[in-house]
Amino acid sequence: MIDVLLATYNGEKFLKEQIDSILKQSFKDRQMLIRDDGSTDSTVEIIKSYVNKYPDKIKLIEDNLGNLGVGRNFGTLLEHSQSQYSMFCDQDDVWLPEKIELTLNKMKEAENLHPDLPILVFTDLTIVDENLNVIAKSLWSYHKINPQKASLLKNLAYRSAVTGCTIMINKRAREISLPIPEVSRVHDWWVALNTAKYGKIVYLSQPTVLYRQHPKNVVGTLKKSMTPSVFVQKLKNFFSRFGRDYKTSKKICPNVNIVVFLLKNLQNSIQRKI
Repeated sequence: MIDVLLATYNGEKFLKEQIDSILKQSFKDRQMLIRDDGSTDSTVEIIKSYVNKYPDKIKLIEDNLGNLGVGRNFGTLLEHSQSQYSMFCDQDDVWLPEKIELTLNKMKEAENLHPDLPILVFTDLTIVDENLNVIAKSLWSYHKINPQKASLLKNLAYRSAVTGCTIMINKRAREISLPIPEVSRVHDWWVALNTAKYGKIVYLSQPTVLYRQHPKNVVGTLKKSMTPSVFVQKLKNFFSRFGRDYKTSKKICPNVNIVVFLLKNLQNSIQRKI
């Protein structure tokens, strides 16, 4: 069994398309665990309609924790996951039909080579616009990412290029990653750091997700012209998250150099194609 962990927040526009793409997966032994983070649109109603239709495949986690933010929302979902494998899922993408099957096959290969170790598998993505028109066939090529180098702990300590919506982790990786601390702004980086330190990260070069870009992306990847206002906004975004990100990295990598971390992340923030 595989748990697909879907965190939602005001996602009514694209949610149905994403859920449908998971229901249509070639690999059938999976369930969806969904937690909504306090949506004010029709997101919860959409989820409940699917739960009523597929009660054995989709579960809505309802609690009194309120709005937690993206990282802690996914962290809460991960705490509810009990299956051998867990996958993170964003509300606005579309999964290609063999995503689970292909990722699981890679996971099994890695587990055969590294039994009893925490394992994380991540994949490439195809960047699409709001209407699923292809912008770039490969996010890795678009961003000039070398997945082998990007997944090494010494590089992950300074920048995460392991995209959360492509991740599958095994039970051991889940266990060493929980609980996700409040200081950690994003769940996927925390999980990747822990797995890189204590286990193995492997990758699949084939894109498995249509990574949708639209004005309300929490994290996006489109280029913007470097106007003065865009530059200022980039700097504001960088400094608003720098402290938390440095503390997150230092929890796993005590020797991380703050000056190098500052310079690399500042450069990445300015150059980032958002």
